[in-house]
Amino acid sequence: MNLFEWKPIYFGKSSSHYFPKHCSHGLTKITLLLLLPLGIVGFFSTEWQIAYQLLPIYLGLFILGMPHGGADHLLIWGMIRNNGFIFRMSVLLLYPILSMIYLAWWHYQTLFSAVFFLFLTIFHWGQGDQYISVKIHRAYYLERSHLLKLLHILSRGCLPILLPGYLGNETYQSFLETIIRQVSSLEYNLSLIQRFSYFFLLIPLILTTTQLILSGLQLKKDEKKAFQLDCLESLFLFLWFLIIPPLWALGIYFSLWHSLRHSLRILWVDIIGKKHLIERSYFKLKRRWLQISSLMTIFALIGLWGWLSLPLSLQSVEMDWLGKAMLGIAVLTLPHTIVVCLMDFLQLKPREDQNKQFHKKR
Repeated sequence: MNLFEWKPIYFGKSSSHYFPKHCSHGLTKITLLLLLPLGIVGFFSTEWQIAYQLLPIYLGLFILGMPHGGADHLLIWGMIRNNGFIFRMSVLLLYPILSMIYLAWWHYQTLFSAVFFLFLTIFHWGQGDQYISVKIHRAYYLERSHLLKLLHILSRGCLPILLPGYLGNETYQSFLETIIRQVSSLEYNLSLIQRFSYFFLLIPLILTTTQLILSGLQLKKDEKKAFQLDCLESLFLFLWFLIIPPLWALGIYFSLWHSLRHSLRILWVDIIGKKHLIERSYFKLKRRWLQISSLMTIFALIGLWGWLSLPLSLQSVEMDWLGKAMLGIAVLTLPHTIVVCLMDFLQLKPREDQNKQFHKKR
């Protein structure tokens, strides 16, 4: 077995299929098993030293945070189906070039870039949850309505990005000011966050409530369980980001919710990963994940460490460290989101389209 995978991950017709039903129950159980005890611990993290509050983000970068984008090059190679050496190298170069252009933009339009990063992350995290809701939990109603799809993306994206700014507005303000300070010599006072903190509650609340009510009005008989799970997940995330201190809540969510679910999506496209997932061979599944994601993860972590001078010892982790780490994640999020949008285009085919393809075969 190769230590690192270098072959493209091709998007065949089966890449748009729904996950086996057992995956929905399994993912829900794993989520609760991991997040509930960590949430109880994190509830008391407000008074801790900043290094310990940032521990989930710090460890998450190594465990699943960076690795969940570590297979992007294999996915692009598989989408285009071009095995030429020049094309492959061009893809590898285009990713960091796009990131560097985005970083340069931060230097010239710092405040605008920070706001753009928030909106980009809302969209990206929301689209990740939408895929899981459709393909794993089988929320077919999201496929029938573009409005419901948009509301679901905005709702699920706003919960982790906006809601922490309600009760944790001081930390939220400090977090954004720290990121901006990394690339700008100017000091921005974002006191508006504390003055209008109720908007950070109202926007996610209105979006989530509207999405769930409109979805409930369009349900079919085989969609009730998916809708119930949609409601439970939304309620869980709402309470999670309302009650758990922001730094702890975001760190756990990034690695054990968003990154974990995107990793499952990649393994579902990969032929070998899909086989292990269907057979429930979880040890082989972990080994396969390391094989396809570890090489680029190593390069990315080395790049972030050298480029942004990130400390790799826990005692050195402070709020300025978080600003540097988030800036690095921000510039990598743009090309990663483009890859995920292409994945959506290839994978999110409505159930009716898949049924047509099935009947054509027959």
